[in-house]
Amino acid sequence: MKKSMLILCTLFLSVTVIAQTQKVKLGVKAGLNLSSLTFDESELNSSTKAGFTTGLMVEIPLAKNFSLQPELLYSQQGTKTSFSDIDVTNSNFRSTIKLNYLNIPIMLKYYVIEGLSVQVGPQLGILLKANNKYQDNFLGYENQDSFDLKDYSTGVDTSVNLGLGYQLKNKFYTDLRYNISYSNVFKEGDANHFINKDMKNRVFQITIGCFFY
Repeated sequence: MKKSMLILCTLFLSVTVIAQTQKVKLGVKAGLNLSSLTFDESELNSSTKAGFTTGLMVEIPLAKNFSLQPELLYSQQGTKTSFSDIDVTNSNFRSTIKLNYLNIPIMLKYYVIEGLSVQVGPQLGILLKANNKYQDNFLGYENQDSFDLKDYSTGVDTSVNLGLGYQLKNKFYTDLRYNISYSNVFKEGDANHFINKDMKNRVFQITIGCFFY
């Protein structure tokens, strides 16, 4: 965590130095997350979970057609899982893993044409909350519970964003992104809490926003 915070402070210090000599734009954005967790467990079926994201963004011109866009976003992520035993009548399991992050993406933008940009950049995520709410039915008997997973988590997510953005002349902005995590969400697997050690975040995101000059 200390190493991640040091990297974060260094990134924002660099942005601040650049911003002192450039014309910057401050904006707000919000949108939809379609998130999932990748894992190797073949018995569980996974599906996307919907959530929202919202926060602040700053665009800093660097050179012709290039700019840097650091952001500070609250992001709801996670996945839905299910399992059904075909050999046992009335036996099924469903759960929703909810992961709430404070994400800090640093996006490099290249304007292909006026208004349209391709984007790529790293992202650091700080986990704020993690739980798993499940419901199962075994031989007609229903059970449900909710687990706090914060102590089982690594606490920090490192990932990369790929995306497209478009800014209208009236200052409104929209973007599409795909986020690929390369760090594990949890420190170790736990069958009792229905989590695997190799779970990683995957998020498709669409947002709209507005810049203020």
